[in-house]
Amino acid sequence: MSEKIPQNTPRADILDTGHWHLAVDISKDGLGAWLLPNATLSINPRIIINKKWSPSEEGLLERIEDAVYENPAVLDDYSADIIVESDRQLWLPASSYPTDDDCAEAYVKIYGGDNLDVMVNDLGDEKCAFMLVPGLKSFMQRSFPGARIWSQQLLLREAGQQPHDSYKYLVDIRPYSVDIVLLDRNKLLCSTTHIWKNHSDIAYIIFNILKTFKAQASDTEIVFSGIHAVRQSIGKALVPYFKSVSQKNHELDGLEIPTGVYLAINRKKKYAHHTR
Repeated sequence: MSEKIPQNTPRADILDTGHWHLAVDISKDGLGAWLLPNATLSINPRIIINKKWSPSEEGLLERIEDAVYENPAVLDDYSADIIVESDRQLWLPASSYPTDDDCAEAYVKIYGGDNLDVMVNDLGDEKCAFMLVPGLKSFMQRSFPGARIWSQQLLLREAGQQPHDSYKYLVDIRPYSVDIVLLDRNKLLCSTTHIWKNHSDIAYIIFNILKTFKAQASDTEIVFSGIHAVRQSIGKALVPYFKSVSQKNHELDGLEIPTGVYLAINRKKKYAHHTR
């Protein structure tokens, strides 16, 4: 099991920051942080923060800031990936929106807010603009200078880029929401987040999106990740209908971690585009 640094530890000065990588996951319902040793260290990853709260935008920035400031070990000079789980995403063609400012302006026209709060990831032909809560981007830039900041959905979409000859679903189930990416022979059809209360909600969403895009389940591969018990139950029920159903276990030293964290720390190095 991962070694945990107790909360309120003054500093993590025993760690050489050059030998560790920081991964942070931020969402409406919590914040997690992990320190990952490089190959030269024969020690386990360390859990720095595992903070949960009721999902709400009211006071969210303050809860995120408090979680970080209460655990100053995360503020040391580590290389870092930060994953933002947001249900407000906007996918744009790079040919029509060449700059981050163009993407931010388009995002604000749809969702409102301030251009300066919008983060942008670049995936070559596509760009993903996203925001979780006003002020978060500037807080992360101050607290984690140079960190790579990722949209959860972009990492899912990137994970599905391997060649395939059918429709492909990537379904990541989190405690209060489900991220769904649907691809047609590597062409992005849909990337969305939905709230769910029971298993049937997720199954309904999956079939409804297929119907919207006139795709057949029998010609669709579906890959589940996220909450183990929920995805196993839904996956078993969907096996008769889909071309294939598979499960992805995302673990760190035997400990289940958010899908976005796993994808960020294991992604191929050739994908260098990121927002700061």
